[in-house]
Amino acid sequence: MAVMRIAKSRLAAPCILVLLALCAAASAQQGEVREQRELVRGVRYTHVQRTTPAGEPWSIHVVEMDRTERKLKLRSVRAAGAEGEMQRERPTEMAQRAAAGGLDVLAVVNGDYDLGAPYLGVSDGLTVTGGAISTTGKPTWPAMGLTSSGEPLIGVPQVEMVLESRGRKWTIAALNKPLSSTWGAGLHLFTREFRMTVESEKAFRAVVIGKLSRKLPLRVDATLSGVVEEVLEGATLAPIAPGKLLLVEALALEKGIGGPEGRPNSTSELRAGEKVKLRIRARIHGKKIRDAVAGFPILVQEGRKNIVGGPSKSLSQRHPRTAFCYNPQKIIFTVVDGRQPKLSAGMTLTELADLMVELGCTTAMNSDGGGSSVMAVRGATAGAALQIVNSPSDGTERGRGNAWIIVRK
Repeated sequence: MAVMRIAKSRLAAPCILVLLALCAAASAQQGEVREQRELVRGVRYTHVQRTTPAGEPWSIHVVEMDRTERKLKLRSVRAAGAEGEMQRERPTEMAQRAAAGGLDVLAVVNGDYDLGAPYLGVSDGLTVTGGAISTTGKPTWPAMGLTSSGEPLIGVPQVEMVLESRGRKWTIAALNKPLSSTWGAGLHLFTREFRMTVESEKAFRAVVIGKLSRKLPLRVDATLSGVVEEVLEGATLAPIAPGKLLLVEALALEKGIGGPEGRPNSTSELRAGEKVKLRIRARIHGKKIRDAVAGFPILVQEGRKNIVGGPSKSLSQRHPRTAFCYNPQKIIFTVVDGRQPKLSAGMTLTELADLMVELGCTTAMNSDGGGSSVMAVRGATAGAALQIVNSPSDGTERGRGNAWIIVRK
């Protein structure tokens, strides 16, 4: 794939897609701009049709958001059921809920991968929405986060969750993730956002924490106090009560994991009636984050293609793709259609990384693709609703666990 390198200057960045249009006349491989319009000041949508070096079609959709436009804001949204539990929901439905809450939504793009059944809608990685943390990720799973000022950051999050009581400390490995070492060996914390119950074939100890000092959901960079109400020994099924926390310890992992120096990280020392304090911190590159949506792998660093991680065979093949990135002037979202021979062949991760470099990305990350890749933007007429602009390979929009939305204040 031919790569057009563009200087990353304040003057050059707004002209990236204009230059793509000019290139269309000179090279079919560079592409033909099928549609290009400004949704509002500072937000531009572009659809480019290209051909691969072998002559196959590529259908590429790009939304750019000007970081200097004060009236614009990027936010993460999370799928939710009737009681706030994590489940699959279409990104356009997440955007509609945000709009019903008073936000002026201009565009939505799908977010992270989610887990398989029975945990559909539980995202693989870290999810933070407006400061509320609903789930952590695998220890090495990257994410794109936003600071309170709107600065974007891509990297592996550093999440710290510590429970304290009477001078003792317990390190929590995962929040709202199944009882599996994939998420980090050790204690797991659950809220009702996960499910109504926690189940496991192996016995576990469950500590019910209630009388919380503030209402859920949990928030990053906050401290929460509560009281141990009950300890369930040798359980294989435990309910998660609304407004309470459930701290779970797989009994086979009890001895010698984490915990204070010289002491096992065992919840056996906790007793009913004991007061506890929960502290949560989340950082990317050492900075506090307000929103976060994960993905895998990182594609671009310091303006150069640099695929971080060992992609699976499916990620090395051509499929529909979603990616997001930033540079000093822009935040950019890209969706590439695929699995539709007459419309678009899809991209490999290497081709996608080349594209993100071409679009001027300083740092870029792959997100969930395949049938999950979707982009919707505001229609061309005044007051129009969001319209899906790409061609989802399933033939219809697929539900996901989270998404990004661009809003105008």
